[in-house]
Amino acid sequence: MLVLAIDTSTSRGSLALVSNQRVQAEYILDSPTSYLNRLLAGIDHLLQESGYSIKEVNLIVVSQGPGNFTGLRLGLSTAKGLALAVGCPVVAVNTLDALAANFPFAQLPVCPVIDAKKNEVYAAFYRSGADGANLSGDYLLLSPQALAARFREPTIITGPGIDRYGPLFKELLGDLAVYPPPEFNYVRAGVLARLGLRQFGAGKIPDLDKLTPFYLRSADAELKKPSIVQV
Repeated sequence: MLVLAIDTSTSRGSLALVSNQRVQAEYILDSPTSYLNRLLAGIDHLLQESGYSIKEVNLIVVSQGPGNFTGLRLGLSTAKGLALAVGCPVVAVNTLDALAANFPFAQLPVCPVIDAKKNEVYAAFYRSGADGANLSGDYLLLSPQALAARFREPTIITGPGIDRYGPLFKELLGDLAVYPPPEFNYVRAGVLARLGLRQFGAGKIPDLDKLTPFYLRSADAELKKPSIVQV
């Protein structure tokens, strides 16, 4: 099975081709402002360099969020458009799950963090099990201070939110915060593909018409919609 994985959920996106559960190629997209111009070109480059055609793709895996609103919409729209053209299914993976999956057998809990703007973060806590990182609790949208108050033991804190809030977490958490090398702080499309294949194998294949970003918070454009007053 040939899998195309697409992540555009944060400022550093990623693309990967995975064949028979082996990563054939991976490509980094380092700025959300360039996704519009680089995403399809990046997919085309990935396929050409790997010797595949888009028609050979059997499954598309895409990050569903939470994360950058514009990036998520573009990633999902691209995934759905390609799936319709090729005739293959799409599986969507939670971005926090994908970040935690960078540490499948960690002895410590893992807390991925994504900057949600407005002085808040998206976060969740995970513990390793026989099948990798398992969600412990709920997906969270809260202030970094409120997140820090939930730490009870040494925990791996990761994710692109560290770029902005790393110094604050160091101050608030001290030795409770364990930081990985920076290259582990972003979604790897190869890891995203692995999670997507697991969901596909479990039959978790959403209807394309109902596949939407997982925001945890309404987009600003929706919040600013004028209310309709019936008379």
